[in-house]
Amino acid sequence: MKKNRTNLFVIFLVIFIDLLGFGIIIPLLPDFGKNELLINESLIGIIGGVFSIAQFIFTPVWGSFSDINGRKPILSISLAGNVIAYLMMALVFSGIYKSVLLLFISRIFAGIFSANLSAAQAVISDVTTKEDRAKGMGLIGAAFSLGFVGGPALGGLLSMHYGHGMPIFLSAMLSLIALLLCVSSFKETLPPDLRVKRKFDLSAAKIINLKAVNDILKKKDVALYILIFFIFTFSYANIHVTFQLFAERKEGLDMNRLEVGLMLSYIGLISSIVQFFLIKYFKKYLGEKQSLPLAGFLLAAGLLIIPFTEKTGTLLGAISLLAFGSGLIIPMLLGLISKNTSRAEQGSVLGINQSFSSLARGAGPIWGGFIYQSIGYQFPFLSGGFFMLLVIMISFYLLFRYRVSDQ
Repeated sequence: MKKNRTNLFVIFLVIFIDLLGFGIIIPLLPDFGKNELLINESLIGIIGGVFSIAQFIFTPVWGSFSDINGRKPILSISLAGNVIAYLMMALVFSGIYKSVLLLFISRIFAGIFSANLSAAQAVISDVTTKEDRAKGMGLIGAAFSLGFVGGPALGGLLSMHYGHGMPIFLSAMLSLIALLLCVSSFKETLPPDLRVKRKFDLSAAKIINLKAVNDILKKKDVALYILIFFIFTFSYANIHVTFQLFAERKEGLDMNRLEVGLMLSYIGLISSIVQFFLIKYFKKYLGEKQSLPLAGFLLAAGLLIIPFTEKTGTLLGAISLLAFGSGLIIPMLLGLISKNTSRAEQGSVLGINQSFSSLARGAGPIWGGFIYQSIGYQFPFLSGGFFMLLVIMISFYLLFRYRVSDQ
């Protein structure tokens, strides 16, 4: 039990530190890209999304390797790669080597080695029972959210006073701390007898394991949960590069990157409160499946209101709905996916879910930047709200189908 508590504590801190560094970049990239690198919104969206596209391609590889050689080596490799990637980005943001190409390459490099979320999810499945799985996944979601509590605000604050480069150097240092913590304190959670009997070699490194994806898609319940996660992530990711551009342009708001960072940090705060303190009550009194349409409604309402706000107070209300829905839907979906997956396949299935989520996080900013530039600043949010309506419909279909099958 003590080892499990220590591992959960380490996983929480590793994910928190990693996501704090990731959150630091969010308010910096649109501002730096537009005002320093002089690139348009579409290219900003591409640079914002390429990290997750690379993650989409390589996460199944790392997820499978965690089932082969254990969780600790994958966590360590990913954190070491992030340290190098942040140092590359710092060269650009500090002005030492102001290159769009280097920034693009560094984001790809970071995406390749960002395998810690799927490995962390597998650790949770290793050390928790099915009954406590949603609570355990909520720990990851809370660490993720708390990273956004400090990250965007810290990035905005430091960049306003010390320039764009300082927050990125800080991100590199934090990732190094996470790496040292993982190497020194984390104890392997996957016993040798449960590991897939295959060597860690290049022949195992399939970019996309189509057979594994096909096997998962045959499990209709798991496939539908992964689909909902994909749509939610795509819709939510629209704000990663477009929110600051919108807040700076929208008449009546005129927000700088520090104010945008504080707004994004507020989203993380509300999400973490939901996942820390409220998730157990929703699970107990409403249920995991029943919570999905409620979360979808809150997310859709928040996204659809944002583009029509002209006052900070109204915007705060809209992002409150968005944050509450996000905090509710993530642990519920991860818990449902994990509950419907055997222990031996946890790393692969959660890795594939994380991979599709990464694809959505990559496609969201690319879509958001493109539609922002080509149609108008309102449409990243409006399109995201429309897609969340699909989540509501799928959630009600799941509820109806399960009720019929139980009769």
